[in-house]
Amino acid sequence: MLNYAQEEEDAFWAWAVIEVLRLTGVRCEELLELTQTAIRPYRMRDGQVVVLLQVLPSKTDRERVIPVCPELAHTLARIVERVRGDQAAVPLLQRWDPHERQPSPPMPFLFQQRRGAGRAIMGRGSIFGLLDRAAAHAGLRDVDDQPLQFRPHDFRRIFATEAVNGGLPVHIAAKVLGHLDLNTTQGYVAVYPEQVIRHVQAHVARRRALRPTEEYREPTDAEWAEFEQHFRRRKLALGDCYRPYGTDCAHEHACTRCPMLRMDPAQLPRLLAIEQDTHRLLEEARANGWDGEVLALETTLAAVADKKAQVERIRAVTSTPAGSPGGSSTVWLTIGPPPVGQDQPAEQHAAAGSRPEG
Repeated sequence: MLNYAQEEEDAFWAWAVIEVLRLTGVRCEELLELTQTAIRPYRMRDGQVVVLLQVLPSKTDRERVIPVCPELAHTLARIVERVRGDQAAVPLLQRWDPHERQPSPPMPFLFQQRRGAGRAIMGRGSIFGLLDRAAAHAGLRDVDDQPLQFRPHDFRRIFATEAVNGGLPVHIAAKVLGHLDLNTTQGYVAVYPEQVIRHVQAHVARRRALRPTEEYREPTDAEWAEFEQHFRRRKLALGDCYRPYGTDCAHEHACTRCPMLRMDPAQLPRLLAIEQDTHRLLEEARANGWDGEVLALETTLAAVADKKAQVERIRAVTSTPAGSPGGSSTVWLTIGPPPVGQDQPAEQHAAAGSRPEG
C-alpha cells in the first residue's frame, strides 16, 4: 500500500535539494547548514536591492555569498513555507556538527523534516537517499544501462560547467563556488564585491532572455555540409567518436587514449593487435632506456585496458558476439607481449587513427 503523504514529502524534498544544489553549487555540508537567516537583502550603491544567500564556512573555512536568482528565490520560499507550516516562524533546532563534534545553537535550519511528533535536521544519508530514490524513480541509466547515481558534488560540477559555458567569467564563478577569497562580514553588515553581484545578475539575465531570432534561420549549404561531416567522421576503426559537434580532437586522434571513443565489440581483435604492438615498443623502449617513451607507452596500455573493459560492459548489455560478423570465435582479453614472429608493425594502425601513442 502506498503512503501518499510520505511519497509527496519525498518528492518535495528531492526537488528542493536538487534545485538548491544546482542553482548554488554548494557542498552537501553547506546545504545542511543553511538557515532562514542566511537569506539576506543587500542594497547596492545605486539603490537596487538584491537577495543574497550567505554560505557558512565549510571546506575552505571561508564565508561567501551567492546572489539569488529568481528560480532559487522561488525554491527557498517554498522550503520556508514547507518547514514553517502553520507556525509563525521556522522552528529552531540544534544540529550535531560531525566536524566540530558539538551541537550548534538552536537555529532555523531550512532542511528539517517532521519525525513522528517532533522534528529532525536532515543528514548526509537523508540527502543521498533522496537523490537515489529520485534517480531510480526517473529511471535514469548510463549508456551501459547501469543505474545512474548522483551525489551533491555532481551538481556542484554541473553548476560550474553551466555557469562558465553560459558566459560567467571563470574567476567570478570561482568566487561564487568559494574557491577564492571573498570579503566576508561580521554580523550581517558588509560591503560585498559588487563585481561578483553584477556579473551573476548579467549571467542570469542572459540565460533567461529569448534567444536571437537569427539563430532560427535556415542553415546554409556550407553550414549543413560541415555539420554532416562531423557525424561522418565519428566512424573510426575501433568504434564511434562521441566528441561534441564544433570541438577539436583533444587527443590528436590518439583514439585508444580518448574517453570519447565508444568501442565497437567487433573491433576487439584490432584493439588487441594495437596492444601487441605497444608491448613490443615498450620492450624496445625499456631496453634502450627511453624513460619518457616508457611512460607514454604504459599510459597507452592502461587506456587499452579501459577500452577492453568497456567492450565487456557493452557485451553484457547487448550480448553482441565478438569477432567477425556472424562468427563465434573467442578472443582472450588478457594479453602480454606478442609471441616471437607475430609482431604487426604499428604503422598498419596509424591510418585508422588508432596507432600506439609514443
